[in-house]
Amino acid sequence: MGQQKSLVCADILQSVEEALYLTKENKIPVSYHLLYFLLAAAVVYFYYIKIVYQTDLNFFNSINAVQSFESRKPYQFRLLVPFIFFLFKPLEFIISQREIITGFFVIVVYLTVVVYQKILAQYFQNKKAVLFLAPVILYPILWNYVILNQGYQFYDFMAILIFITGLYFIIKDNFTGLLVTFGAGIFNKETAGYLVFAYLLFNYKIVFTKKIIINTFLLTAVFFAIKLPLGYIFRNNPGDPVELCMNENINIIKNIFSNYVYLKNVVLNFGGLYIFIFLLFLSRRWKHFPSRKLLFINLAFSPNILLGFFVTCYSEVRVYAEFVPLITTLFLIYLSTFKKFNLQPAEKT
Repeated sequence: MGQQKSLVCADILQSVEEALYLTKENKIPVSYHLLYFLLAAAVVYFYYIKIVYQTDLNFFNSINAVQSFESRKPYQFRLLVPFIFFLFKPLEFIISQREIITGFFVIVVYLTVVVYQKILAQYFQNKKAVLFLAPVILYPILWNYVILNQGYQFYDFMAILIFITGLYFIIKDNFTGLLVTFGAGIFNKETAGYLVFAYLLFNYKIVFTKKIIINTFLLTAVFFAIKLPLGYIFRNNPGDPVELCMNENINIIKNIFSNYVYLKNVVLNFGGLYIFIFLLFLSRRWKHFPSRKLLFINLAFSPNILLGFFVTCYSEVRVYAEFVPLITTLFLIYLSTFKKFNLQPAEKT
């Protein structure tokens, strides 16, 4: 019994250590931390000017509405960020909610770059290149949340960070860390559930083993253990438990070439990085990347697109939070297949 407790404690400590990124391996120099922070601040500043500054923070699905339990479904279920902001309530006597929101977003986007650097270190051997390329994740974020975006949702940046953190724990085979991240992610936005597809694709070779089946069941159980009680607690709130977008997506597909807004948002999504995904697979250059599971985990956007036909508005570019790291990594994998970029893939796993 004592030995089992020791193993459990060791597993928890390892998860905390990795979550805080305190491992000596792939340690990020202070200068790069400063660079990542400044770049994150620049992106969030533009987001503040275009989106946050122009938004009424008391609209029907705002942080304030969720905190008062008066928001419409499914926004009322997205409690993580409103709960965090509740802890910062006393600061509103000193600085405005907009300033608190902006500072919070800077931290979240900065951590997104930091975690993404940790992920890239699993893909590529060249440490300097990995440190330099980590901020590339900000490019699709800039397009989807500033340049093309017209709407504000408090959970968007957190959804990206949570999904990237989940990917990191999948790659590091840390299921405890993944499970905790997954649970927190469901409280932020239910699309964190797409991590299940990433987990299955990464483990495609052993997908029918006892370990993967049990773990997948646990992830699914956590999803419903959170969603079902929330649905019951807030059953009297207005709105539908799930956003149904099928009819709107059919209309988008029918009018894609005649509607300028639809066409612009689809064509310029992720700043056009998706073009390199087509090139990666159509040119068969994906075969030059040695690790199949590191490659396939990024195909988790495929089932997301199919499910998204029913629950995601295709033309609203800010809803593709979970796609951002997947598309960016596949773009970098494409670059790595050319020797002149000096981006050597990690050894085959």
